[in-house]
Amino acid sequence: MKKQNGSHALLAMAVLVMVVLACSVGDETDQANKLVDEGNAAVGEAKKYVGEAEVLRQKMLHTDVAQLAEARTIAKETIAAYDKAEQKCKEASKKYEEASKLKIKDKFKEYLSLKQKEFEKRAELVETAKGTPQALIDSESRASFVSRANANNEKVDKLTKEADDLGAQAEKLQKDNADIFKK
Repeated sequence: MKKQNGSHALLAMAVLVMVVLACSVGDETDQANKLVDEGNAAVGEAKKYVGEAEVLRQKMLHTDVAQLAEARTIAKETIAAYDKAEQKCKEASKKYEEASKLKIKDKFKEYLSLKQKEFEKRAELVETAKGTPQALIDSESRASFVSRANANNEKVDKLTKEADDLGAQAEKLQKDNADIFKK
């Protein structure tokens, strides 16, 4: 009887060790954090390009009507900056998606899923924002430009709210579960 209890104890101990090892080997949090860092770096670059685009957009909008050719040149530069920002948003979204597919805690997965959706939405937002400088390039009259730009700005505002909402959800999840996120 004692021999049987001893072997059961050894078997139970072996199973426990295997479970602990399986849990620790299966955790890919460090790899996920590396991808998040790469995504965050892309976000930083995207912000830089959006900032450049916004400065150019304001310059374009404040260029005198008599200098339409110059305003259209600035519009093309604005679109190029938005293109770079859009690519960086897509890159960030992809990194967050890759990280979310790893073996990590469920709340971390949920957070990364929200960040992925946020930056997909921000890429869409930046793509849409290109519509205003494009309207200047394409428009034949001031009224046509103003109409197209106003309609485009409404779309941008809607997408901004959607992206900001996703970002706020991710931030709240991170704040509510601070113990599982790296500092």
